[in-house]
Amino acid sequence: MMKWSFRFLVALTVSSILVGCGVGNSTDGNGDPEYVLKAANVLAEDDASSKGLDKFAELVEEKSDGNIKIDVLHGGQLGSGVETFEAVKNGNLDMAADSFANLATITPAFEMFHFPFLFESRDQMLNALNSDKVQDQINEELTDVGLSWFTTFEIGGPRVIGTSEVKINSIEDLQGLKFRASRSPLEIASQEAWGATGVTVDWPETPESVRLGMVDGLTVPYASFYSAKFHEGDLINYIADVSFQNYASVTVVNREKWNELPEDVREILVEAEQEAKEWHIDFVSDYVTENIKEMKEAGVEVYTIPEDSYNEIKDVTIDKVWDEFIGDEGMSQEKLDLILEERGPVGDNGWGYDITQ
Repeated sequence: MMKWSFRFLVALTVSSILVGCGVGNSTDGNGDPEYVLKAANVLAEDDASSKGLDKFAELVEEKSDGNIKIDVLHGGQLGSGVETFEAVKNGNLDMAADSFANLATITPAFEMFHFPFLFESRDQMLNALNSDKVQDQINEELTDVGLSWFTTFEIGGPRVIGTSEVKINSIEDLQGLKFRASRSPLEIASQEAWGATGVTVDWPETPESVRLGMVDGLTVPYASFYSAKFHEGDLINYIADVSFQNYASVTVVNREKWNELPEDVREILVEAEQEAKEWHIDFVSDYVTENIKEMKEAGVEVYTIPEDSYNEIKDVTIDKVWDEFIGDEGMSQEKLDLILEERGPVGDNGWGYDITQ
């Protein structure tokens, strides 16, 4: 059962009859929802995480009999991740969703999740993200910037390495390459540990940066390669299955605006969030497997590298990056120990998708 991120923030009482704001009524009497919340999503509508947001919006409308609407605007229509996160922080937008890598310029609260090779399976990542103790720790840190962690949807596994012209089989092949990077210092540091260079490019501009040769490739999950159509137009021709860094799409809300919502509205949002996240777990595995299959059919070579090369990349990245960042703001040894404890065993399910089809 998925767990709610606001436990420390609001105590919601489940009642058999919704009262207070008329959520039990279908509309405001004019055929329009009484509450309309705008949710900006930087990722494309076809992205795996976007499906979770759409499911959430669908469930909210259903549970409120049409009285609450979540207006999800995909594909960066309202700006980049940084811009929309800032808008929520400043109270000018209800919700914003993007990789939590792009929250790094506002808060380092999520940065420890980006430690390379921190999680070695989907089970470990989900255990940590849904841990009460971890959520409480993160939300305490978000207090300083007036945000709260609303929900998290998988983007489709960990970052892997996609390139246009150079096929990666060893760490030597990575040296001297330029990779698109998010605003996460941990992603850039990982790329630099390989002898490559990280070039920060906001997501909506990334396909053009690859097309123009500004970068040699990028490091994102399979589902993001697919949804942004990097398998078309000869943009990305090789994807090495090096699962080096984990991230997800986080949705944040303004803490003050959330507290101002009537309790029965918050209750419906909570219930819809929980159900959407449970639905999304089952959805993602098949979705990403199909993404990979279609990219391969389009000519992209998706492959594993030799085990000794994988382990060399893993060891070099951990050695150089972990020591550099442990102790920085939001990345204490105590916080790392908590995540390591809460992540649990690797398990036998890998990342939940199949690259061999």
